[in-house]
Amino acid sequence: MAAAPLRFLLACLLAAAPPLLLLTGCAVPLTLGQEQQRARLAALDYPADAPYGPDLDVVVRRDDRTLRLINRTPRRYADLRLWLNRQYVRELPAIEIGPGNRYDLRRWINEHREPFPVATLLAPDRAFPVVLAELHDPELNVRHRLLAWPDPRK
Repeated sequence: MAAAPLRFLLACLLAAAPPLLLLTGCAVPLTLGQEQQRARLAALDYPADAPYGPDLDVVVRRDDRTLRLINRTPRRYADLRLWLNRQYVRELPAIEIGPGNRYDLRRWINEHREPFPVATLLAPDRAFPVVLAELHDPELNVRHRLLAWPDPRK
């Protein structure tokens, strides 16, 4: 008779295991291409010696795990690097005119191959604010400041 409650308990634990793994934030292993991209981004140095060009009318807004770029200029920007807080970088193929530029914030990588910190269910305080955003043109070696919009929930 005691075996039935033990089987029921074991069945409950096995049924609860997959959702618990998702809640704890277990990461999916990276593919070889993603690892190579992280290594390439981690090897980039912040362009502190690059002169500043004119500030661009591009708003950078963080929405949880998404970074939204609102390009209010009449120009499309292509093949640039976007640096966040002088530590995290990502290569952007294009920033289109208008508000339709949305990117996964976890794709910005620092020198230690770590993604930009975002909040999780069990670690809501892990999120970093975006306080500085700069576009770097590697061909011209020029930086442009963008407007980092504060998160209204903070």
